[in-house]
Amino acid sequence: MKLDYYVAHNRRQHRTTAATLLVMMNPPMGLSDVGILDLLHSDPRPTFVITTIPAPTSQLVYSNPALRENVVQQDRVVELCRSRYGPFWDWIADIRPSRRASGHALLFDNTCWTRSIVDNRWVVISGNDKSPSDETSRGSASHNRGNSSSILHEVAGPGPSSDDDDWIPDFMPDQESFVRVINTLNWAGTPLGPMPRWPALLQQTFNQVLADSRPIVIYWGDELTTLYNEAFSKLCGSKHPALLGKSVEAAWPDFCEKIKLAMSTTASKQRAGDEEEWRFFVEKADGSPEEKYLKWSMIPITEKNRRLGFIQPIQDTTSMRLWERRTKMLIDLGDMLVTARDVKSYWSKLIQELEACQPTYDIPLAILYSVEEDPQSLSTGKACRLEGCLGVPDGHPIAPPKLLLDGSNQGLSSSFREAIESHNPILLQIRNGTLPESLLEGLRWRGFEDPCREAVICPIRPTKEERVLGLLLLGLNPRRPYDNDYRQYISLLGQKLTTTLASTVLLEEEARRGRNIAEQAAYDQAMLAMQTKEATESVQKFQQIAEFIPVGMCFGNIRGNVTFANDAWHRITGAPQVNPLAPEGFLSCVIEEDKPNVRRAYEELLRTLTVTIEFRVRRPAEDNYPLQHPIGSSPSFEKAGLDLDADNGGVRHVLGSLKAERGPDGNINQVLACLTDVTLHKKAAEEAIRKAQQAENLKRMAELATVGMYDMALDGRLLGANNVFYEMCGLERVDLSQVSVKPFEVCVVEEDMPALKKTLVRLVEEGRSQTAEIRLKTQWTETDTTGGLITAPRWVLATFMPVSNSEGAIQTFTGCLSDVSLQKWQLEKERQRKDEAIESKRQQENFVDMTSHEMRNPLSAIVQCADAVIGCLTKALELVDPQSAKPDNNGVSGFSSTADSLANVCQEGMQLLKDSIDNAETIIACAQHQKRIVDDILTMSKLDSNLLSITPITVNPIHIAQEAFKMFEVEARRVDIDLTMVVDRSYTELNIEFLDLDPSRLKQVLINLLTNALKFTKNGPTRNVSITMSASKSRPEDRVSPVQFIPRAADVTWQGNGPSSPVPEENRIYLMFEVKDTGQGLTEEEKSSLFQRFVQANSKTHVKYGGSGLGLFISRRLTEMQNGAIGVASSPGQGSTFAFYIEAQVPGGEALQEARAAAKAVGHILKTSSSTAGKSPSRGPYTMAKPAKKLLGPQIEGVLLVEDNLINQQITRRDLLTSGCAVEVANHGVEALEKLEHTNRANGQFPLSLILMDIEMPIQDGLTCTRKIRELERAGHFKGSRIPIIAVSANARMEQIMEAKAAGCDDVLVKPFRIPELIEKMIVVTKQLQLEKAR
Repeated sequence: MKLDYYVAHNRRQHRTTAATLLVMMNPPMGLSDVGILDLLHSDPRPTFVITTIPAPTSQLVYSNPALRENVVQQDRVVELCRSRYGPFWDWIADIRPSRRASGHALLFDNTCWTRSIVDNRWVVISGNDKSPSDETSRGSASHNRGNSSSILHEVAGPGPSSDDDDWIPDFMPDQESFVRVINTLNWAGTPLGPMPRWPALLQQTFNQVLADSRPIVIYWGDELTTLYNEAFSKLCGSKHPALLGKSVEAAWPDFCEKIKLAMSTTASKQRAGDEEEWRFFVEKADGSPEEKYLKWSMIPITEKNRRLGFIQPIQDTTSMRLWERRTKMLIDLGDMLVTARDVKSYWSKLIQELEACQPTYDIPLAILYSVEEDPQSLSTGKACRLEGCLGVPDGHPIAPPKLLLDGSNQGLSSSFREAIESHNPILLQIRNGTLPESLLEGLRWRGFEDPCREAVICPIRPTKEERVLGLLLLGLNPRRPYDNDYRQYISLLGQKLTTTLASTVLLEEEARRGRNIAEQAAYDQAMLAMQTKEATESVQKFQQIAEFIPVGMCFGNIRGNVTFANDAWHRITGAPQVNPLAPEGFLSCVIEEDKPNVRRAYEELLRTLTVTIEFRVRRPAEDNYPLQHPIGSSPSFEKAGLDLDADNGGVRHVLGSLKAERGPDGNINQVLACLTDVTLHKKAAEEAIRKAQQAENLKRMAELATVGMYDMALDGRLLGANNVFYEMCGLERVDLSQVSVKPFEVCVVEEDMPALKKTLVRLVEEGRSQTAEIRLKTQWTETDTTGGLITAPRWVLATFMPVSNSEGAIQTFTGCLSDVSLQKWQLEKERQRKDEAIESKRQQENFVDMTSHEMRNPLSAIVQCADAVIGCLTKALELVDPQSAKPDNNGVSGFSSTADSLANVCQEGMQLLKDSIDNAETIIACAQHQKRIVDDILTMSKLDSNLLSITPITVNPIHIAQEAFKMFEVEARRVDIDLTMVVDRSYTELNIEFLDLDPSRLKQVLINLLTNALKFTKNGPTRNVSITMSASKSRPEDRVSPVQFIPRAADVTWQGNGPSSPVPEENRIYLMFEVKDTGQGLTEEEKSSLFQRFVQANSKTHVKYGGSGLGLFISRRLTEMQNGAIGVASSPGQGSTFAFYIEAQVPGGEALQEARAAAKAVGHILKTSSSTAGKSPSRGPYTMAKPAKKLLGPQIEGVLLVEDNLINQQITRRDLLTSGCAVEVANHGVEALEKLEHTNRANGQFPLSLILMDIEMPIQDGLTCTRKIRELERAGHFKGSRIPIIAVSANARMEQIMEAKAAGCDDVLVKPFRIPELIEKMIVVTKQLQLEKAR
């Protein structure tokens, strides 16, 4: 059956209220301004609010006036919320969406509470006196009962009619779930059949049972089919709703016989059977049993004297039975505990009574602890001691013998701490983790022997003001819920324990107080007798002692009269011995400045009864009593240099202590005064302050000193030191009274410890100050002028001064540590500089010796070759000029006219010419050798002065390598060395035509390497020297190179006229050159000494091969300055390979065009020269034969030579004339300008084609003359095109070359030079100017 009636009813209500929705959606003006608090404040229903974020809290955040006025109800609500337990709190805290609609109302404590959830954050609970639904149900039920005298009447049939014959009445919303079960149950499968076919009596009876709030079950028909209401379903537990429609045997197999017996008895009597009570265990949803006590009776259902079934109403008497059982236990417990006479026996009786309590269902587990003070517990200061337990085996972790409540998690210590702090029973549960299951394993459960799922800790204290004396842990009955009855039982148990413990404590305290009173009375009586005797003796002793003690004592009355004073008082004050002494007599002894202080002290005495004052008295002239020195203190004063006997103007310093005694009436009876002469103490204190100030000043000076000061025992233990000492030793400052520190043992280096120990031994033996220089393990650091960090060993000059005691024995020693690290470092640096200077001087001397040797050897060869040339030419002259030949003894000339003689003459002349040429080549070779040495020396000087610069220009690298190669062709041919040059494929693959680099520095490195290669190969069996040239876009590395490159020096910087910024990677080219020879090779030791200043492979190298030892060092620096590197690979007997690479740059478009134009001009000139030179054989680039015709060509007709050196004038003029051009000579710039006026460029006849201009000249130098010529050209003074000017100078620096070009020179030729080089330069410059003019 369905509940369509309620659906239809809701639809009718919806249609009725639909018309008002528009009004509700648009409330009148002002209604939207009303807040929820305004609504709740005006609500007459008791209402409160709790919050649900982050979880429902037990604290009420609001209660309206209606609830606050009902104090009892408000306290009940607050208590229920704070307990956070029970159906009321579960209903409040259950805010699940599925429960919001069905669980909005709850009947609790005769009040229907409604719940509203606002914004998923606030829960609003309101109380209603009566539920309308309840009234309706009750009214309907009463109406039915009122119209029928018994349940056997026919069904009245009220209620809505429906097609499917629904006859189930309306119920409360919380009954809908049970009604839904009734409607949805398959009754057709039961003996009763479908519900519409039930008998009317059954329907009527079931309706009444459903409306009844008591648990009632119906057994219908012969099968005794079971039907019951919602109240009875709660007794069925997990068996509901399976029992509906079952027979009594199937429903209650365990006690069906008992039920049938009751039915038969009732049927025979034709009336209701007597009620019976029995214990019943209800199986709950989780399968656990719940203890119940039920009382029931059996009522037959008859119709027309026929028994149709039975009604079994049930009364739950569980609360009453449990209350009786628990009340009996509390009474027995109270009767036993009141017999305890002390707390210790109280604990014992409590655990005994709990064990003896029967039945044991409510005490399945009990653990009793006493709480006592324990200093080992740092946080709370409390500990728990086990007094007894029930159901707990010995040694179980849940009940250790002692628990410290100091924050540990041993056992249940945290819960015990909470119970002590809250002073209320606290509930422990397995489900929320407060009762750990691990602690419940292995327990011997009492009662039902089921494990407890909950427990309660009850704090036991005599009164609310006193501390907790004990803690009782009780396991709760596992077959009963912890409901209000159970909580009330626990509360009563706590009250019983509190009252009985208070009684026990009170009894114990009273017994203790009685004993104490008796003991105190006996003690007081004995003390009174003894005090009386002592008082009498004290008075006598006081009078005797007062006359001898150095303290002045006196008694006076309220008026200030002195009634008694001892001799010391009169001696100190100088007052006359008069009894009584008036106040004026005493004040007359006080100096005038201190009299107001004395009067003010007396006034203060009347108020406070005790006062202390210090004043001065004037010593009378007749006072012969000396100042009393403290016994045993005078020697100390004398050692301190204090003169305490010095007169201070006849004034004594007095310290007085006054005490007034009041009588019973409150008035002052007498005044006791004690005066002490503190004159010596005052002097000693003032002197001590002065000494302390001096000591403080000395201590401050020690802390501010720049030296480390210390005080040390003879065993090396530090007694005191300033901060500088700790910093020097690298120690942390510690409390030397607590920590023993021996700084010298841990801070001095091991090598200096023997010297330090000898110094300390000498200190003790001689008893005089000692000094020693030692090193500490800490490092000395300093910053130099450039900001660099200097680190060196810390050297200190230690001074040791002995300190003796009064007997003269040395006990300690003191001293200071002066940091001499800077001086030591400077001394070491000076020594290193001295050694370096000596070594540098030795190297320079060796270098001078080698240079002198290298310079003298070629000079000797030059002189000898020159002599040989002169001799050859003289002999040739004799052969050519017969008149110069001397006749023989017979007067006949040395020449024969015969053909044989003429042939001999020609042969001898040819030999003389060959010898002269060889000698001339030797002279040139020697001159080149000297030039290389001079170049090395100049380069080395520039390197040392950071004046060497790298000036990149656009050149063809192959031409540079070929120039260096051709320089050694003749020499290689003379010593029979196969000299070859190879351009690697990697170079051609990069399509390199021109590069920006410094050709002079590149050529210088090649010359140095080729010089060494030829030098060390010319004496070997195999004589091969090769040059390999390659290129790459990436920097060469050791793993792909034939050599191992020397690491780049850190101080090498770019010194050039070009840009200092890095070359872009896309324009970067690395040129690599390898010079390989088949010489003797190098050992590893010899290779390690290469590339160093003034150093050759070994000491025999210079003797055997010569050289200055600078070539490789300069080569390394030159390659590194060009962002490159140099290296070597060699083995003894296998020859050597020297390789280096430099960084070059692809030139720009403009520079590339200029370089191509210059190369084109030079190529044309070289082509013409080669065609001319091919007709006459040549011996090499150093050989100059007399030309067969003019070498300079038609474009160079006349040359103006400007040179101040006459020898150079003659030689150059002769060679130029020989080359086929006219020559005009000028000695300086002014003369050159004059000579220009006589050339064809002005008004003269001399055919001027080119000017050779020396730079360094007297009167006017070459650069000034050049600038003047260019100015005249720009002014149009000279005819024709630009006059080519070539500067000739011995200044070879690139800056000087650039300066000459800036002055107007077209090119520069560096001395020394040879005529072929000059002719080539002249042709190139002239051709370039012609090409520029053509463009």
